[in-house]
Amino acid sequence: MDQQKKTLIDPKDKTFQLSGSTKPRTAVFISKIFLKKFDEVEIHALGDAISGAVRCAETLSRQGLATIQKVETLTQTLEKGKKPKIIVSLRVTQDGKKRINEEIKQ
Repeated sequence: MDQQKKTLIDPKDKTFQLSGSTKPRTAVFISKIFLKKFDEVEIHALGDAISGAVRCAETLSRQGLATIQKVETLTQTLEKGKKPKIIVSLRVTQDGKKRINEEIKQ
């Protein structure tokens, strides 16, 4: 049996760059790590990853872990043209902070 090597996630700032290949449950878990460390997170997503960012923010909000503070949409110019971009700003709730601290022991 191959054992997966676990990597600790230690964000340096409150910006979470969500890629299109990130699974929804993984995105929610990583967002919780950001919320635990900074009390807020900005989920940035380009193109196809936008729906994942919205789903992640909506899940955290529905579970009462965070409130959506702001949603920004813009167009990012890349080498291969332009792509839509979204930035969702979330802030942890008091209850959410308690629950996240219980769930994530780092």
